[in-house]
Amino acid sequence: MKKLVAAATFGLAVAVSAAMAADGKALFASKGCAACHQATVDTVGPSLKKIAEAYKGKEAELIKFLKGEGKAIVDPAKFSVMQPQLNTTKSMSDEELKALAEYMLQAK
Repeated sequence: MKKLVAAATFGLAVAVSAAMAADGKALFASKGCAACHQATVDTVGPSLKKIAEAYKGKEAELIKFLKGEGKAIVDPAKFSVMQPQLNTTKSMSDEELKALAEYMLQAK
């Protein structure tokens, strides 16, 4: 019985994480992030892959950056391009920022 409960709990956690990532994908598209960030290619901003590598295991630091409270660690030279977009991410809820960060961090 304990194994069944543990499996169900794990399954629910995976489903919730997938749902949040899906919401993160929608936020990424609707908030204009895709204009500068592509999946695997650096354009105006660094790729999602590069962001995911830099923030691997550091979701809280990525959220802090998106709140305008942390330093740029991926490509500091391009930070000035990101500054206007931070006004958008600063206004997002904690749940939205978590979903956005989860989506960005899953890039490979």
